[in-house]
Amino acid sequence: MSNEDAKHTALEEAKRAVEEAEALTGGSAVAVHATTGPRRSPLVTLAWVAPGTIWLLLFLIAPLVMIVLVSLWQKTPVGFDPFVFTTEGYTKLFQTPVYLDTLKDTIIRALLVTALCILIGYPIAYFLARGVSSIRYQIALFVFVLAPFWVAYVVRIVAWLPVLGRQGVINYFLVEVIGVRAEPIDALLYSNFAIILALVQLYVLFMVTPIFFQLATLDNAAIEAARDLGATPAKVFREVVLPLSLPGVLIGCIFVFVLVMGEFATVRLIGGGTIQSVGTLVYDYYKLPDLPTAAAGATILVAVMTIGVAVLLRFSKIREVV
Repeated sequence: MSNEDAKHTALEEAKRAVEEAEALTGGSAVAVHATTGPRRSPLVTLAWVAPGTIWLLLFLIAPLVMIVLVSLWQKTPVGFDPFVFTTEGYTKLFQTPVYLDTLKDTIIRALLVTALCILIGYPIAYFLARGVSSIRYQIALFVFVLAPFWVAYVVRIVAWLPVLGRQGVINYFLVEVIGVRAEPIDALLYSNFAIILALVQLYVLFMVTPIFFQLATLDNAAIEAARDLGATPAKVFREVVLPLSLPGVLIGCIFVFVLVMGEFATVRLIGGGTIQSVGTLVYDYYKLPDLPTAAAGATILVAVMTIGVAVLLRFSKIREVV
């Protein structure tokens, strides 16, 4: 075979290869180019990133920076001086035993509510995701779980007053219906018990939702493989389901912990003014008005939240299961 014949044969084979590629990609070489995609211009990337970045700067970073700046302002007899910076607000708080005790109680309350939300929310999420096979029933039950959130936040808080009050439903049942008590239980309302109960009811859905979606997307092949190897249902849950659902649990913990740490309305209404949180103390300083001290309290609260979230991310070993 001559060189010309060899070139002709190679050219024909190349044409056939191009035709086959075009047939596989929809009849046009443009599809091949679309598969790999053109190199994106830096300006295009900046245009996509800019709106979210501007939003974060305006509505997250800027308010936080402003709070920190206000916390450093000098308090004066008639107000405050924004051009003189001092740490008196922080010193005042850390030298006040009431604030330190309230900060400790707020952290303990947030941890306790988070733990209770896990204990209550995980079984609910597991039942919705793994116990209900029909998508229609899953949606119906999930909507039922969401039903309380159709009511205004403050209304859901106030709704506990006629339930836990001295003349409320529970005391009426204990005293009048079954007669196990001669007098109503005063500790049901305006107590830490009432606050924790209300907070769990308010925020348990923030635990249920991420766990539900994490469980609903589990790979059934891993579960079936564990069963085929003779693992008991308890071991399948402990060794397969629970580790794979930890990302959802972690997200739920972050949601609940942060929200409870910043609680104000529930503590004020259900606590009756006798129980404080960092949020209520910040509000009290704001009303004095003592803006630098109030801002210092808010800054410390944000710092504690950040540390708590960092600890969760550090010790949860989330990267091993994602």
